[in-house]
Amino acid sequence: MGSAMDLPDTAVICSCENVTKGAICCSITDGSCETFGDVVKATKATSGCGGCKPMVADLVKAAQKSLGKEVKDVVCEHFAYSRQELFDIVKINKFTNHNEVLGTIGKGDGCEICKPVLSSIFSSIYNDTANKHVTAQDSNDRFLANIQRNGTYSVVPRMAGGEVTAEKLIAIGEVAKEYNLYTKITGAQRVDLFGAELNDLPAIWKKLIDKGFESGHAYGKSLRAVKSCVGNAWCRYGMDDSTSLAIELENRYRGIRSPHKLKGGVSACIRECAEARGKDFGVIAVEGGWNLYICGNGGANPKHAVLLAEAIDKETVIKYMDRFLMYYIQTAGPLVRTSTWLEKLEGGIDYLKNIVINDSLGINETLEAEMQKLVDTFECEWKQAIEDPEMMKRFSHFTNSDDRDDNLEYIPLRGQKMPTAW
Repeated sequence: MGSAMDLPDTAVICSCENVTKGAICCSITDGSCETFGDVVKATKATSGCGGCKPMVADLVKAAQKSLGKEVKDVVCEHFAYSRQELFDIVKINKFTNHNEVLGTIGKGDGCEICKPVLSSIFSSIYNDTANKHVTAQDSNDRFLANIQRNGTYSVVPRMAGGEVTAEKLIAIGEVAKEYNLYTKITGAQRVDLFGAELNDLPAIWKKLIDKGFESGHAYGKSLRAVKSCVGNAWCRYGMDDSTSLAIELENRYRGIRSPHKLKGGVSACIRECAEARGKDFGVIAVEGGWNLYICGNGGANPKHAVLLAEAIDKETVIKYMDRFLMYYIQTAGPLVRTSTWLEKLEGGIDYLKNIVINDSLGINETLEAEMQKLVDTFECEWKQAIEDPEMMKRFSHFTNSDDRDDNLEYIPLRGQKMPTAW
């Protein structure tokens, strides 16, 4: 299996800042930088979209090892532990907040790296929503919305499996019209509403929740959506009801926090209209049941998902999914997608199959119980927020004023609007 170190020095790793592999590695080997943070400051790598962060981290570690340095996979300078070790420590000691963890096994006050990691761990163990650890979240989780390039936010209600009633479509249209939002159908089969001002987010979500919507978690490191084709309900080629299974899977795993975002797909036949093999988990109908694929992704480095089990029934799909997802959540590093996690997992897919299918570690009963606990305790974060006056206070553009941001400027775009150029 290839390594980032196999790339030529001229290979561009961070396309946002045009930083090459050579620049990243040389900053370590020539002694000008010692840590990942030093490299980021010196080269600006990862400071754009952040998609290159895992590869930059791998290059930094490889360069450090080439100098004979001992490299330990720690979360940040405040902890001498990896994410997996932190997860186990929090779980065993029943820590419930950042101060407990930092005061017992960490040092300092924490940082923008370890605080979101700990928040995610608390969520994965106790199903804490982002509302419980607001000050330790990044900006998207803090305001339960993705911040856009002009400082406004996007609103993405859940549409499980891409299915939506006419009444709900009308509700979305009414909200978009009232708040003058740009609307777009996303690749995850749902409607994204762009241009919402921070002050308006609670009112917008109140209207959507009253119409039966809930948070789509488009801002979180959690399940985004499970894409589906129309299945045998309408398609003459469909071998099973893909839409119903996609809805069931999305509603089962909604809101569950993980090391990175999760995407799924369900196709009713091998024509693969839902692109299930390009997702973190994918299910395809075949003669005799469903084939379950795992650890694929799109993005900058696309990976085809690999076959975990074939011709299994729906109940077995869910059982294997519970085990796979919970094992990934407990063992992956921060911001590591399932595909990268599997690549670095010693023993690869054969080892993972042995765990998930054959229970080689004797932990499957525990994994299933822990997943079921998360499923049973789901709460919509936005519903929590709009029902709590104290939580509502954070949705204000100015700390001590109800004034709005009057610096926003837009230009027309095909009957809608977009932010003016910087």
